[in-house]
Amino acid sequence: MAPEKSIAELAELIQKNTKALEDATKGQPGSDFTLAFAMPPAAVKLDASLEAVRKETIEAADELKARLLGPFLYMGSLVLPVPALIVIFGCLYNFEIASHIPKAPGSSITYEDLAARCGMPSDDLRRVVQTAIAYRIFEEAVPDVSVRHNGISGMLALAPGMKDALSILAEDNPNGARRFVEAVKRFPGSGEPGHSALMVAERAERGISNDEIADPTKGFFDFIADDPARLTRFRNTMGMSTRAPGYAAEYFLDNVPWGDSAQCPKTIVDVAGAGGDLSKQILQRYPGVEKATSVDLPEVIATAETPKDLEGRLYFASYNFLTETMTYEADAYLFRHIFHDWSDQYAVKILKNLAPALKEGTRIWISEVVLPELSATNRLGDQRQRGADLMMKVGFNGKERNKHGWESVFAEADKRFRIKSIVQPEGAVDSIIEAVFGA
Repeated sequence: MAPEKSIAELAELIQKNTKALEDATKGQPGSDFTLAFAMPPAAVKLDASLEAVRKETIEAADELKARLLGPFLYMGSLVLPVPALIVIFGCLYNFEIASHIPKAPGSSITYEDLAARCGMPSDDLRRVVQTAIAYRIFEEAVPDVSVRHNGISGMLALAPGMKDALSILAEDNPNGARRFVEAVKRFPGSGEPGHSALMVAERAERGISNDEIADPTKGFFDFIADDPARLTRFRNTMGMSTRAPGYAAEYFLDNVPWGDSAQCPKTIVDVAGAGGDLSKQILQRYPGVEKATSVDLPEVIATAETPKDLEGRLYFASYNFLTETMTYEADAYLFRHIFHDWSDQYAVKILKNLAPALKEGTRIWISEVVLPELSATNRLGDQRQRGADLMMKVGFNGKERNKHGWESVFAEADKRFRIKSIVQPEGAVDSIIEAVFGA
């Protein structure tokens, strides 16, 4: 383990790296790294080496802050903001505050007018917005009189799907998190979706007893199936999250060896592939893939469409990976962002249901997080990934897995599975797991 840097050394590293970032990006849009509101929003583009510098700088700044605060104040800085942030984001979502502020750069609105537009008491709105400003969301135009967008609040107002995302961040996640301890005590060690903390919260909110659960296999998606608006919000949020930096499908497309005709599968099945977005991109990128079948629940594929240029190559079919044995044969099977929704017992079931369709040498490609060991030099990355792991537990009794976790799931499903490689593309959140059956 590397010796701890002094606070002066951390400050010097921050100064050196920020100077390098400024020099390397000079003249680019966004090179001032400002949080000011602009149209269109400007985001500086960094190559892999500069991205590494940026991450190192942020990590150093975070460590410097923690050490200058000291244990007591640092702990306070983690805990004390939680209630305020829940209030802020709850109001941003329910009163649509960001959408009621003028979107032209520099334009502002008084707190009184904003409160009237939002349907919120003026004093309450002012206090919420000013607290948000303290966390760098919005900025005051005239102190205590008017407010305008900055870059962060502008994103809340303008980014497609952001309102739907706020519904998850401000409503579902906090509700589930507050019930986590109760869920662990009620259902210790359970991997059932119906025993998740969010389900405990949902039942309590609807006046349903958590003492006797008729069918614990029914989870959050089953629970909101009769609420189309909420289901749409959730799916839109998941769709937006996969377009966020680090989650793009290009990381997968760029790092599978299918440019080599000897390694390119002629047929693929994308399991739980929804509308076939990944299959479409694969077919467009790799002409050696002759046929792609995106399989999902009947109600999901009912509205799926095949582009004219992919007719005869792209197909859709019904499949429930928990209750049905796979019958669609292929050279390779793809799973993207599927297994982390499920506990180990269900991940094993998914693979067991897949196995009967597999031949010796069939590939299974999985695009998901592979948790690294905790790192003293990447605490912020650990916070994001371990935090996501807890949220999967809270919401679905799912989990993110480390290398050993993936090996265990495959081995329990069928001893003929073997993980051949795990690749972590530079800049990607997900790893690419290549598993082989029976070879």
